Amino acid sequence: MRIDIGGVRLYFDVEGAGLVPDGAAMAERPVVVALHGGPGADHSLFKPVLGRATEFAQVVYLDQRGSGRSDVSEPALWTWERWADDVVDFCDALGIDDPVLLGTSSGGWVALTVAHRHPERVRGVVLDSVMPGPAEERLEVFERLGGAEARDIARRYWGGEDVQDDWERVCLPLYSRRPDGDPEARDRLARIRWNRDVIEHFRRSLAGAFDPWPYLERIVRPVLVLNGEDDPVATISAARKLAEALPEGTAELHVLPATGHGVFREDPDRAVALLRDFVGRTAARG
Repeated sequence: MRIDIGGVRLYFDVEGAGLVPDGAAMAERPVVVALHGGPGADHSLFKPVLGRATEFAQVVYLDQRGSGRSDVSEPALWTWERWADDVVDFCDALGIDDPVLLGTSSGGWVALTVAHRHPERVRGVVLDSVMPGPAEERLEVFERLGGAEARDIARRYWGGEDVQDDWERVCLPLYSRRPDGDPEARDRLARIRWNRDVIEHFRRSLAGAFDPWPYLERIVRPVLVLNGEDDPVATISAARKLAEALPEGTAELHVLPATGHGVFREDPDRAVALLRDFVGRTAARG
């Protein structure tokens, strides 16, 4: 489905009921709005794993402006602020008053931006594999997981060199630490509707422009921070730094052992269980 948000058509999909029978009444389920990473990827990255959450919530998937099946728009509007405001405008259009935002990787940057720009518009925020560690620490993890070749390719890729093929061949597989080697990876990557221009825009300019630290004090809703122990991009130290920097009493951090980048893909049982508990607690607060 597509909806017009200020002249831009955004694609979204919905999984699970919003109202469920509860005795003689209909009970309203909390809404989880899922924000994909990339940037420039699409919501298919969440499927089918996040479908498990329909046991306790309605899940709304959104392809961000410029990504997936949404309108490309223009590069000047591929910004964290515009993507965040799009989320709020989208929720307003659909009558979603207090969603739990779930952002994976760069989608977490969008969710975090919503939380500090529009603090009263969310019920809670789930940040999955979000904050990148210092460059040297990330390179050390790549070297530990994939040797000197992986370290060198990552260094060159982050430095702006055109090594996309080598990055996808050597470094991307290291995002996963699943013992079965993530056998669904080939099909999952093939399903994505990529906008490579967006990810290049991110690599060359947007990544360096993201600076949430001065604004974290504005966040007033609960935040669940999830991170893999062996994530070569969003490192443990960065996740801890984020959780500690959030206002007192708002943040809850879980580091999942033997887990790489994207905990809902890497350890779906535990990740969905943590999401269930978090959504339940935020719903209880009203």
